[in-house]
Amino acid sequence: MDPTSKYSADPLDLIGSQPQAPLDPMDTQPPDFSTYREPALAEESPDRLDLIGRHSRDESPDEIDFLTRHHRAFIATDDDTSDTKAIAPVKSITSDPQTWREAMSGNKREVWAKAAADEFNSMRDDFKVFTIDDRSTVPAGATIVSSKFVWKTKRNALGEITGHKARLVAQGNRQRDGIDFTETFAPVARFSSIRSLLALAATNGLHVHQADIDKAYLHGDLDHDIWMTAPRGFDLPGDKVLRLRRSIYGLKQAGRIWNRHIDASLRDLGYTATGTDHCVYSRLDDRQRPHYIALYVDDLLMISPDLAEIECVISGLEQRYGVKRLGPAEYILGIQIRRLDDGSIALSQERYIMDVLARFHFDTTTRGTTVPMTPGLSLTAIPGQATERIRSWYLQAIGSLLYISLGTRPDIAFAVSYLARFANNPGHRHWIAVKHIFRYLRATYRDELVYARGEARITGVVGYSDANWGACVDTSISTMGYVFYIAGSAVSWSSKRQSRVADSTTDAEYLALLHAGKEGIYLSQLLEELHVQPVAPAHIFTDNEAAAAVARDPVRVTGTRHIRLREHFVRDMVNRGDISLSHVGTSDMVADIFTKALGPKVFLTHCYALGLRTRHPRLGSASHSRGGGCEESTLSSTEAPRSSRTPASPPPCGGDLGARDCLSEQAPADSGARPLGRPLEHVFDQLYYVSNVVLAKSDE
Repeated sequence: MDPTSKYSADPLDLIGSQPQAPLDPMDTQPPDFSTYREPALAEESPDRLDLIGRHSRDESPDEIDFLTRHHRAFIATDDDTSDTKAIAPVKSITSDPQTWREAMSGNKREVWAKAAADEFNSMRDDFKVFTIDDRSTVPAGATIVSSKFVWKTKRNALGEITGHKARLVAQGNRQRDGIDFTETFAPVARFSSIRSLLALAATNGLHVHQADIDKAYLHGDLDHDIWMTAPRGFDLPGDKVLRLRRSIYGLKQAGRIWNRHIDASLRDLGYTATGTDHCVYSRLDDRQRPHYIALYVDDLLMISPDLAEIECVISGLEQRYGVKRLGPAEYILGIQIRRLDDGSIALSQERYIMDVLARFHFDTTTRGTTVPMTPGLSLTAIPGQATERIRSWYLQAIGSLLYISLGTRPDIAFAVSYLARFANNPGHRHWIAVKHIFRYLRATYRDELVYARGEARITGVVGYSDANWGACVDTSISTMGYVFYIAGSAVSWSSKRQSRVADSTTDAEYLALLHAGKEGIYLSQLLEELHVQPVAPAHIFTDNEAAAAVARDPVRVTGTRHIRLREHFVRDMVNRGDISLSHVGTSDMVADIFTKALGPKVFLTHCYALGLRTRHPRLGSASHSRGGGCEESTLSSTEAPRSSRTPASPPPCGGDLGARDCLSEQAPADSGARPLGRPLEHVFDQLYYVSNVVLAKSDE
């Protein structure tokens, strides 16, 4: 960057190209830029991190304090397809109080006071969670934990306020292992399991409903004697304490106690937990039809071909708990679920992405970008760059982005995984790369992961495995990734560094096959336990023939003698028939998106192959495109993706011929089945790329 230039010339800078004013969260008027200083140049303040591109070097509040005090929330509106106009500031959104004093000093003190009183009285009178005892009755040496309220404004998928919640929690950090608790582990459903269930629901046209257990943690009996002080605002007369009779939020064993309680209830209803995921339940009815339940703490996702079965489950649970009937699933775990007109299911995190951008005060008038990371970007770990506070904000940003990538956005998995490596020492360039992901999400916040309605029976899963040899400039450790498909879209993906240095591409690809093979077996076993039969072995494509040869046969060459015994587990998986391998050309290797930062054309092609589509508010509910350039339904047969046509040879997948979802009975896993062709024809590639470039340039 030219030190004499007026503004930052860094092409990755989010909003450092012009001076901008801190935004008042209660003010929706455009800020007056003329009254604020210009942002500091990186060369002028190497020891200070420009978090958001709008903080002046000589302002007294530092960047972290600025971020802490100033928040603005945004919601997506459906009256315009323009990304700039579709993100509108919400005048009334503020952060929730963190303490009793904050709750009682704000303009909503009456609302919060009522919520706290309702919570305390309900625990005491309705659930009999505690009794009030004299402190003198507490045994000598017993732990008395403190308590507090956690305040939460409840919102729906559109960000509209639906209520205010005050939750009384115990501060279990004072509990002692072996005295106040023993076991703490409690499972939750894996995201890949939930996506697999939704893929089955889309393919088979099943109903998907949702329910929530009210005050779930209060239903289990405690296994240890624990006392607790009363929360602030509910001071008890005399020297009194609360003796806990039931589990309560905040105790270390609370999650485990609740999980065992709800597990017993679901088993009483005839459901059995799968061995692969203990929070995924299934049962067969008299007509041999499968019904499924996914459990994530107190959220239940019920999937069934029969609405009467869902009603039976909810009615059975209502005999033991307070159940909120939420009807057809629309919003769970920050993921929006839409049922399209053709029966397909679309998943997105539009609202969550908006919340993340608001939390980090991202300027939504900034132009977007077509890729989440600049191709060829190479960062290094430089000790001593970050203060503890800057590291904390960097970790919060990475954590939020990880949740997005794990939920519905495999397209940012590599970028987030790569930046997470520098969490201990983030510097200026690392934060610029994080802001680049924000820019990408700002341009693609409406992207959805679509599971298509199918016609043929699913018989297995198909995956892609890839590695980038010696990618890390600091350690020379390779990066590996995989993706597995059901119903034409990705249900499981991963991007991570390998555990050791690989001395060749074959070695790196072999380790990647081990990583992918384990996930393939897990998904195959899950489908089998979900009564999807027969289940063919997981079929994995690799673009390295040498690695596939080592996996199939005990090849003894100098380059493979060092491979550890445990890493030959992939060969054992092949020999036992748990997985099968095929070679695929590099241009067709979809998992390449999880190993490196790609250029726009290849990146967008792989995004389409993953099942990502962009929703257009002005068009019908089933209208999608990638990048806003075209609507799929308007393409002629000559412009349609190759994956939507009947291939010359049988595809490696059953179901819809265009779906990379499962193994076809006509193409056995060991028959050397070839992968589908590139997901887009050349002309569609060009249209796909150009449309995204237009999107990115439209706001300049």
